[in-house]
Amino acid sequence: MNLSLHENVLEVHGLDCLSATNSADFRNRVRPMIDAQHPIVQVDCSTVRFIDSEGLGALVSIRLLHPTPLVRKLIELIHFDQILELTP
Repeated sequence: MNLSLHENVLEVHGLDCLSATNSADFRNRVRPMIDAQHPIVQVDCSTVRFIDSEGLGALVSIRLLHPTPLVRKLIELIHFDQILELTP
């Protein structure tokens, strides 16, 4: 997996697979690079030959900071708390 920055975009490319075997590494490398200067993430999937539910979860995982009780309740109601990271 290769990461590159172009203007306000973080580009991820060179993925052969995204699965339980490497989804944590994907998250750990991509998340810290997302900031105010690079809020957009593009993942080039042209070389991905295999993806499983863990890999799909890594693609859609984001962190929500300080959700209000109403927002947290809705996220939990639709089970998105299994996908999204909520911080107090």
